Amino acid sequence: MPVASRSMIQPQPFLIRAVHAHQTDRLDEARRLYRMTLAIEPAQCDGLQLLGLVEKRFDRNTDGVALMRRALRLLPDFTTVRQNLCRTLQGIGDHNGALALLRQLTAELPDDAETLYQLGGTLLRQERRQEAAGPLRRAAMLRPDHLDTRIALSDALLLHPASQRAEFEESLLNARAAAMLDPGNPVTHLQVALVLEEMACAAESLAACRRALRLRPTMTDARHIAGINRLRLGDFVGGMADFEARKNNVWFQADGIPVPIWDGRPLPDDTVALAAEGGWGDMIHFVRYVTQVARICGEVVVVCPPRLQRLLSTVPNPGNIRFNPEHMPPIRARAMFLSLPHLLGSTADSVPNRPYLSADPERVRLWTDRLSGLGGLRVGLCWSNGDATRDADPKRSVPFEFVRPLAAIPGVSLVDLHKQDNDAKRLGDADEALLHRLGPDFDAGPDAFLDTAAVMKTLDLVIAIDSSVLHVAGALGVPTWLPAPYRMDWRWMNDAERSIWYPSLRIYRQDRQWDWSGSMARIARDLARAAGAKAAGLPPDLLPAM
Repeated sequence: MPVASRSMIQPQPFLIRAVHAHQTDRLDEARRLYRMTLAIEPAQCDGLQLLGLVEKRFDRNTDGVALMRRALRLLPDFTTVRQNLCRTLQGIGDHNGALALLRQLTAELPDDAETLYQLGGTLLRQERRQEAAGPLRRAAMLRPDHLDTRIALSDALLLHPASQRAEFEESLLNARAAAMLDPGNPVTHLQVALVLEEMACAAESLAACRRALRLRPTMTDARHIAGINRLRLGDFVGGMADFEARKNNVWFQADGIPVPIWDGRPLPDDTVALAAEGGWGDMIHFVRYVTQVARICGEVVVVCPPRLQRLLSTVPNPGNIRFNPEHMPPIRARAMFLSLPHLLGSTADSVPNRPYLSADPERVRLWTDRLSGLGGLRVGLCWSNGDATRDADPKRSVPFEFVRPLAAIPGVSLVDLHKQDNDAKRLGDADEALLHRLGPDFDAGPDAFLDTAAVMKTLDLVIAIDSSVLHVAGALGVPTWLPAPYRMDWRWMNDAERSIWYPSLRIYRQDRQWDWSGSMARIARDLARAAGAKAAGLPPDLLPAM
């Protein structure tokens, strides 16, 4: 009996069996049958794209993408293939490739909720939050009971840097809708908590965190946000305990280094390593605790950015603190800077808040001479943050239009404490003339903030946003005023003019989100009074009320 030629064999029976194996999760069998189908008919589109999905299940994403692209070359309008290819591209991080396909699909299928959701989600992963909100709003309108769409829309509206009160309210509406759709899902309650925390509603955010934690006690993100809210509400001890769940600490414990995490107990014969954490302001803020660690441990090794080492090493040293040693000694335990208040049992009343850093005396003499011509009340200014690689934070930075009126106050000399390393710190000629610049050599060396600290010791007052500059001033004990956003960082508590961290700090909080007019007007009023007092030979009122 003659053997049947390949052209007489039909691919359909193999494809049907492959699909059945695929649907019943017999993936090895499905892969073999899809390959047999394609061996008979290489241009079989269903076989190509379905084999692509199987390869994706085996984590062979590159092969899966190649198969789906072959299917699309044969049938460019094959919607299902494009949708599957989009998901696969997202899975391997090719968001640009997914985005191009999704834009085509939404143009052809403007009322397809799933495609709109995928487009919004892809834009969200690229941090293009303002763009993401449009398709996600449309998807939520078409499919109001889709949980993931509601959460994604809430995220897009919440975390865009220019979000206003209306966007926050819409974000909260969608987060609460998600919680109503699935009240047993802790993620939905965490989303509500995140929105309320961003809106500075600490008590309500904490309640939502606790709902999430009742459903999933191990949910570290909810524990972290609960800690921030407890700190804002004045529960220092409980807040710092919950704050230990922050992501950085989880990464620190899971980094594979075989040195145990320090539990705060005295180790008088051993060495503890302390790792700097967060931004430079956080390191300057929390280095105050290193001296306490040194009193109960044999030796303390501090690992920090080299540019900060000279400033941080002015912390009181009993003789057993070393910064970035060339040869690391045997380490018994380790901890991170922001964990120290919790590990040392610190309370709001026992925070070490006396000045703990110092300026180099020779630099202070140098800057005293260079600034000898400045009269009146000398005020250092820092209205923006960021640097050459990082844009200013619009929520914390004060537009210069609100700073300009300070220059019109009689008896005030304004000193610019910025390094001109991003656009927000560069001014036009007219505004430049209002300020005293410190020159191109200001903090131009390899060490950060040494000139900044020395200049501050020659000033009467520093007005600085929540930034590294503010923490330098606070650590030196220089009178400092903080123009703070409505949703202040957790460390400044809620509705507080004074700071437990820096007794020399006075806080001026926004009356409303994004509105600097009220707080900056109060700063201008108090600055005028202080300048008038100094001109009259009286001590200016610069410190917070006791």
